[in-house]
Amino acid sequence: MNERQERIERLAERWFAAQATDAEERELRDWFRQAAGVPDSLREAQILFGGLDALAGERSRERWKPRRAGRILPLWGIAAAVVIGLFVCADLLRKPYCYIDGVAVYDKEVALQTTVYLESFSAFEESGRMVDELIRNN
Repeated sequence: MNERQERIERLAERWFAAQATDAEERELRDWFRQAAGVPDSLREAQILFGGLDALAGERSRERWKPRRAGRILPLWGIAAAVVIGLFVCADLLRKPYCYIDGVAVYDKEVALQTTVYLESFSAFEESGRMVDELIRNN
C-alpha cells in the first residue's frame, strides 16, 4: 500500500470519528472523486462520500417563488395564529357542567343523565342524621 492510500485511510478513520478538519474532509472528497481503484477497506467510505456529493449536487430546475410571497405568507401566519388562539381560548374559557371520574363533562345532556347516580347517596343521608344526633346528645 502506498503512502497516499495510508494517509487516506487515516483521514477516513478521523472523519468517521468526527475529528477531521474541513480541509481533511475536502481532501477525502477529492480523492474519492478521482480514485480509480479503491481498496475494500475504503469502499464504504467511497459510497458514502459519493452519496453525499450526489445530494449536494441536486438542484431544483426552477426555483418557484411567487412575487407576492414576501407579503402574503406573513399574513397567513398571523391569520393561522389568530384562529388557533381563538380555539384555545374558547376551550379554556368554557366551564364544565360536571366531572365524571375526574373527566370534565361539557355536554348538558350527559351531565343531566348522571344525576341518576346521585340517588345512591340518599342512603348516606339517614346515617348522617344519626351521627349528627349522637354528636349533639353527647
